[in-house]
Amino acid sequence: MINRKATALSLTAISILFSSAVFADDSGSVSDQMTVKLTVEKSCKVSVDDMDFGSHGSNDGAVTASAKAYVTCTNGTGYMLGTDKTHDFEMSSNDTADAKKVAYTLSTDHPGGTSLADNGISAIGTGEQQALPIFGKVTANALKQASAGDYTDTVTLTVTY
Repeated sequence: MINRKATALSLTAISILFSSAVFADDSGSVSDQMTVKLTVEKSCKVSVDDMDFGSHGSNDGAVTASAKAYVTCTNGTGYMLGTDKTHDFEMSSNDTADAKKVAYTLSTDHPGGTSLADNGISAIGTGEQQALPIFGKVTANALKQASAGDYTDTVTLTVTY
């Protein structure tokens, strides 16, 4: 009787193993494909340092200053950094009683060089921030004609892409 029980248990265990294998084979499977998409659009952003010519006497001769524009554009995107061509590029006196102005230039390659307003700076975006130099110049004559005081101007720089 012990042999019968052992045989019965062995047969039961074997049938459970085979039935599991049969169910695994009979379960089947189905599949489908998923499309993964991304659209990368052209985009740019810009930030600009302020330009400070400092303090000077009227006989100091021409003075120069520099600043940087930081442009980040999508990799491979061509762009141009420029200014409003109608801007007068004159710093006005902060003294409201004095209507004096001091003319200056902004350039792309060196002080007094290629005009930023006329030509701009062309580049191609890398996806990383690019630092573009901007040079300013006040001529000796413009400085001589200025009255004592503080002068400021606001220039809008635009990235076209």
